[in-house]
Amino acid sequence: MNYINNIRLDDCFTQDNDLALMNGVQALVRLLIEQAKLDKDNGLQTQGYVSGYPGSPLGTLDLELGRSKKHLEKHNIIFQPAVNEELAATAAWGTQMLGLYDKPEIDGVFSMWYGKGPGLDRSMDALRHANMGGVSKKGGMVLAVADDPIGKSSTIAYQSEQSLISAGIPVFYPANVDEVIPMGLQAFALSRYAGICVALKITSDTADSNSVIDLGKLRPNLYNLENPVNVHVNRHDPALDRESALIKRRVPASKVFIKENKINNLIFNPSKKTLGIITVGKATTETIDALDKIGIKDPEKSGIGLFACKIPWPLIDQEIISFCEKFKEILVIEEKASIVEEQVAHILFNSKSRPQLSGKLDASSKEELIPKISELSSDIIADCLLKKVIHSSISVDIPKTKAEAIGSNLPPVVSRTPWYCAGCPHNSGTKTPDEEVVGIGIGCHSIGYFLHPEKLTNFSQMGGEGGHWIGRAPFSNHKHTFQNIGDGTYAHSGSLAIRAAVSANVNITFKILYNDAVAMTGGQKAIGGSTPWAISKQLDAEGVKKIYVVSDEPEQFKELKLFADKVGIFHRDELINIQKEVRKISGVTAIIYVQTCATELRRRRKRGYVKDREIKMFINPDVCEGCGDCAEKSNCVAVKPLEHFDGIKRQIDQSVCNKDYSCKKGFCPSFIGVQAGSISIKEKKTFPEIPDIINDFKKPKKSLNNIQNIIMAGIGGTGVSTVAAIIVMAARIDKLFAQSMNFTGLAQKNGAVTSQIRIGKEKSLYDRSARLPNETADVLLGCDAVVSVSPSITRTLNPLKTNAIINGRVEPVGVAGVHIGTIVDDSLLKKHLENHLQTENIDFIDISNLAEALVGDTVSANIMMLGIAAQKGLLPIEVDSLQKAIELNGVAIEQNLRAFNWGRLLCEQPQSVFTAAGLNSKKSENISIDKYIDNFSGILEKYQNKEYSKIFLSNVKKVIEKENLIKKSEKELPLSRKVALTLFRAMRYKDEYEVARLHTSGDFAQTFLNENKNAKLEYYLAPPLFSKKDPDTGHLLKRRFGHSVYKIFKILSYFKFLRGTKLDIFGYTLERKKERALAQKTITTINKISEILNDNNYKKIIEFLDIPLSIKGYGHVKEKNIKIAEEKWDKSFDKILSNQNLKKVS
Repeated sequence: MNYINNIRLDDCFTQDNDLALMNGVQALVRLLIEQAKLDKDNGLQTQGYVSGYPGSPLGTLDLELGRSKKHLEKHNIIFQPAVNEELAATAAWGTQMLGLYDKPEIDGVFSMWYGKGPGLDRSMDALRHANMGGVSKKGGMVLAVADDPIGKSSTIAYQSEQSLISAGIPVFYPANVDEVIPMGLQAFALSRYAGICVALKITSDTADSNSVIDLGKLRPNLYNLENPVNVHVNRHDPALDRESALIKRRVPASKVFIKENKINNLIFNPSKKTLGIITVGKATTETIDALDKIGIKDPEKSGIGLFACKIPWPLIDQEIISFCEKFKEILVIEEKASIVEEQVAHILFNSKSRPQLSGKLDASSKEELIPKISELSSDIIADCLLKKVIHSSISVDIPKTKAEAIGSNLPPVVSRTPWYCAGCPHNSGTKTPDEEVVGIGIGCHSIGYFLHPEKLTNFSQMGGEGGHWIGRAPFSNHKHTFQNIGDGTYAHSGSLAIRAAVSANVNITFKILYNDAVAMTGGQKAIGGSTPWAISKQLDAEGVKKIYVVSDEPEQFKELKLFADKVGIFHRDELINIQKEVRKISGVTAIIYVQTCATELRRRRKRGYVKDREIKMFINPDVCEGCGDCAEKSNCVAVKPLEHFDGIKRQIDQSVCNKDYSCKKGFCPSFIGVQAGSISIKEKKTFPEIPDIINDFKKPKKSLNNIQNIIMAGIGGTGVSTVAAIIVMAARIDKLFAQSMNFTGLAQKNGAVTSQIRIGKEKSLYDRSARLPNETADVLLGCDAVVSVSPSITRTLNPLKTNAIINGRVEPVGVAGVHIGTIVDDSLLKKHLENHLQTENIDFIDISNLAEALVGDTVSANIMMLGIAAQKGLLPIEVDSLQKAIELNGVAIEQNLRAFNWGRLLCEQPQSVFTAAGLNSKKSENISIDKYIDNFSGILEKYQNKEYSKIFLSNVKKVIEKENLIKKSEKELPLSRKVALTLFRAMRYKDEYEVARLHTSGDFAQTFLNENKNAKLEYYLAPPLFSKKDPDTGHLLKRRFGHSVYKIFKILSYFKFLRGTKLDIFGYTLERKKERALAQKTITTINKISEILNDNNYKKIIEFLDIPLSIKGYGHVKEKNIKIAEEKWDKSFDKILSNQNLKKVS
């Protein structure tokens, strides 16, 4: 127990001889610390320096460096975030000149530069100078280069080797987290030995993985070599001398170091040689998995050799020649371009016994073999190997598991694409007049590319925003364009693009989206960033013609004198009008849109740095029509569908709402603002206690004979990666080895996130890929059902062994009904799962509802799912270790432990858990048709009177009688139900009297408002009789009404008896006249349906009713929907009537 209690999250930075959990980013931090320790142990007095710019997959490295400040300072390591990658590289090289111009008290500085691939491109001038100039003997310079091979969070799919090789920089390529620190130490040692910069290629699979690392085995054995002459940094060497030093001395010295230290590794060396495989970086682990997949358990026995090339450049001739000797064929497996293959071909060209060489092309068939694009995986490699081993007459034994997919004709399920966070300022700030096509840029605002690509141009590089227009403008039929640019990009390099536009004198408006954070990579402050007023002065000094400042809170800018002269401050509601005005101005103009990143604002509010907003926004579902105008206006994921007795409405998910308030712009009177301080909160909400019986439960643990594979699927930002880290930490507590690979990046913004976890007894686990090969998953934890049926997940499922636990609450994809947002049918998702797994191995449970009821937060649903899996004995980890790992995570510990144990109880006694939550374990069946229509009838009686409700009943009952005659076996009577809903909604048009009644005595009012009688309320209304109109659209403008309007509602609701009479002042408006006419038309149509209904037109009539049901909303929204419906209504119904020659049912 003492052992467990001594485990800490920062063990990866503080311990030396134990296991520790760390991810790829933390491994780079530990690399710096380990280099400092190594120098101290070797009697060197050095210090460290690290600088760079965040970018996926190293987007969080600067955050980790910041969090680790005390550990870095302890070892004299300085972290200096940079304005951009180029200047960071220049500074890193500056540390190597310390002995040339200074009299330091230390021996040297080891420095690390970091950046993603495009940042490397930007920095190549600086790095080329550094490598030509050399580094210091007791310093060293390592470049942590982040490669995103499929462009999952980048504008391009990237491979860094070509750029690095062009500058003569050796490339080290760790296959996984376990190799980062040892190879990083070798890279520093090489840098010092040869006076050369050394790159450490970190791919997404490595950066985004967690692993259990043996801290006692971090340091590689390094050989003492005779120091080369004149390879280190000098003062002012001529250009040709620097070139000569690099090519003739540093690169050859590097080869000596690589060869003597045996960094590349011979894994399989058969006595009888048939096929020799050279693998590069992470392809080594993927190839070992691939060999296993095609049934080659003993590669050496099959005549297969394997050489792990950990340094793609430069290769060592002797190593390649020695390995290739006597093999009939050599196969080079590397991702993307043939960097190693071409070197191997060059080395072997003059060899006496030259084998065949395959790689990108098959030497025999001359067909494509190893893909040149995208990324490699064990499954792709397995397919390639299969072609080669069969050709080489090597026997294989491929296990057959997955049967032919049944039900392949199932409708496809949409992908869960990234989406703006709830309350994201880009929902409002990126809007433009409809006809505009806007220049896209780097940052969160580029998510718009997934939502409405037709409104955005092609990507540019970071800092190139607006440059495309400089080239297009002289030849375009457009006179002006808009260009989005983030404040982080502006600080990084974007200000130069604005200067270039001014210089070119083009007509362009830069929309500087000032969200006060580098939100895409974790919410960091923009290094070198400025205030909005400072930016306005910079723009003015550059020659920008007109500058506007727009904000959701313009009142925050009280000191106008801080801004440049003639800068106007406006509310964001004016943004469209401002853009219409600004595009008429010749030259360069700018709009600084100021609104803090919603996610960062949420963090600051929680930590007390920023005062929370007073108003909590609610939607009264009784008043809501479900038109979706609020969702369209806000594009906010906190606006979610709500099942209601008369259709799908909208609700605000308070657990994710960031109080942006743009949703209330939806033209609808259902929004209620409640002052948070005035809501009566009962002392502390109590939740059910976990029964003591849980202490009597066994704590099952799956035996671990082979590698255990777990796949997780969920939505970005909901803690999927956290649960994966908890599982890996629990494995570390149990002294097991484990690794998880998280697919995150841009997907963290409400997109699809997956975690692939592998657990084993031995460190040999790291000889295998971090990704699960096809059909190897033992467990699927489906935190989101939509992602759970995506191809990236289903490829791993095996019907013979995979057990699945799926959260049955299906969240909308994005914002339902907006852009590509939609709702997915849960029954379709179940069918897709059953297509891949045995039905008895699937648990489909609404865990989110249970978590909300039992612990008060849907976020804990993933932890509850972990508890289910643990109690079912699906995990090879002790229950106590999982609980300890939850504690170590340090977030909402008590709540998450409760969720975990409720999950365990749900596994053993499901009914008792549902009872404790006050939920039904089974989906409620439809109520009878009589109760269904009686409910509508009762509401219509409250709406008007009994006579009015009788009209409804008499018309609906005619259809019921007819449907009973022709569909005697159909108990549910779907047509009659749809007719009842259609007529109910048409007859209960929500005029002023009804809105007033629903706000004072509807279901919502009687529950929430009656419990909070002292709450101060706000309403957002546009009364037709006296509201102003928008001068551009002609639409009524909503405005805020205070708490006193509640009393007016109360009085107004009593005057419902005036509805439709001469004294009904509201009834004279065009909107009310149309609604009354629509109600009458619906009655007429339904009467006709009851006359003509038969077997032949039954389905057509059910489909037809979707037309009147599409009429929703208020004011201009409803008017638009009526117009669309009317265009279809008569035409569709006439088509049904034209079939009267068909035999009638008597």
